[in-house]
Amino acid sequence: MKEVMTYACRLLARREYAIEELRRKLEAKWPQGEGVEEAVDRLVKEGLVSDQRFAQSFVRSRIAKFQGPRKIRAELFRRGVSEAAICSALDAGEHSWVELATDWLARQGADLANYETRAAFYRRLANRGFTHEQAMDALDRSQRPGRVPGQGV
Repeated sequence: MKEVMTYACRLLARREYAIEELRRKLEAKWPQGEGVEEAVDRLVKEGLVSDQRFAQSFVRSRIAKFQGPRKIRAELFRRGVSEAAICSALDAGEHSWVELATDWLARQGADLANYETRAAFYRRLANRGFTHEQAMDALDRSQRPGRVPGQGV
C-alpha cells in the first residue's frame, strides 16, 4: 500500500482529482487492486482528495475557458463526481452564465445582424454547453447597440 500511497500523492501534487478519477488511475496501474481502496480511503479521510474541492476547481477553470453549465456538468459526471457536489460547485460563485456567454460572443467580434450568423453562433454557444435560454439571452444582449463587454445588462 505504501507504493500506491506514494504514487497517489505524486499525482495529487500536480493537480486535484475527483475520488473516482483517482481510483481509476490507481486501478489502471495496479489492476489487482492491491492497496488501492485502502489508499483512496486514507486520502479521503486525510482531506487530500475531495470531490467538492475538485468540482469547484474544475468549474473555475472551465468558466475561464467560457464553457457553459451543461458541458461542465457532463464532464464532472464523466469523472465520477457526485450530483450533489456538481450542483454545489455550479451554484457557488459569482458568475452569470448569460454574462459569460455574452462576453464570449463579444470576444468573437461577430456581427449578429443576419440570421445565418446568429444561428451559427447559437450552435457554437450550445456546443460550449450553454442552455437554449442562456444562448438566446446572450445573443439578444450582444445585438444591442452600445453594449460594452463585461458591463452586465
